[in-house]
Amino acid sequence: MSSRDTLTSIGAGLGSALLFLLVLTGNPLALLLSYFGHLPLFVIGLWRGPKSLLVAAIAACVALLLLGGVLPFTVFLVVIAGPATMLTRVALIMRADDSGKPAFIQPGIILAAMALAVSVMMIVILATVAADGLDIQGVIAHFLSTMYTEMGVPLTPDVQQIIVMFQTYFPAIAALSWYLMVLVNVMIAQAILVRAGKNLRPTPSLASLSLPGWSMFVFALAGASIAFSDGNLAYMARNVAVVLAVPFLFQGLALVHGQAARWPQKRMILTVFYIVAVLSSWSFVAITGLGIVEHLIRLRGKEPMTRSNEEDR
Repeated sequence: MSSRDTLTSIGAGLGSALLFLLVLTGNPLALLLSYFGHLPLFVIGLWRGPKSLLVAAIAACVALLLLGGVLPFTVFLVVIAGPATMLTRVALIMRADDSGKPAFIQPGIILAAMALAVSVMMIVILATVAADGLDIQGVIAHFLSTMYTEMGVPLTPDVQQIIVMFQTYFPAIAALSWYLMVLVNVMIAQAILVRAGKNLRPTPSLASLSLPGWSMFVFALAGASIAFSDGNLAYMARNVAVVLAVPFLFQGLALVHGQAARWPQKRMILTVFYIVAVLSSWSFVAITGLGIVEHLIRLRGKEPMTRSNEEDR
């Protein structure tokens, strides 16, 4: 690694640390910018490779340890630097495909592995709470009530109803917020590098996304745990199942994109689809179900109804 590459990596690391520290200001705009703490690390990693990313991560961690202390350093390492380093390294691994040609690991495998890793981390955290003999849902309800109180929000019946609604799936909501934050940062970094012609791997097509076979097994295991357990175990299983369902949401979107690509009006179809999806509260549940069906019977393996073959009939 040249000195120029080293300096670029250190600069990316310091930029990531700065974005992370913005959350401490309490400013709403600064809080929004802090969500892009992964971005400089992903840019340098997907441009220069894992070694440069490691230098950037070390620079960021040292800066945070000196400026913020042990707590910001630890949070940054666990939430941003560690996952960014591992995800970039996996994304740049090449191995032989079915035809024997070298290829990058499929994005479906990465999405499913991320969901599984997040689920395991969530189980460890919730199990730690349950090990003390506490009711997890009660602890979360108390946490949310305290948070609203400290924000100066009166605990009116409406607010209490919101707390009841959120406490059921709060661990999954928190986990998926991080999951989606990482994915958004990866996509932005890749888009920047593709536009600059500096990307190390091509951008995968959503339409070709396919999940590994084990993703259905772990999802079904979580679902079965809900049915045959109660109390804290059922609560953990319910939240884990929500997290493990997200890769199937992407599988459903892949099916929609694949079918839309066979029509001349692809962009219009997808625009209408996403508008309807955003406006409908149950649409993403339906898309997830579509992804599960696609995973089981491979709808994309059959010829879809297109304008051309419909006219032939």
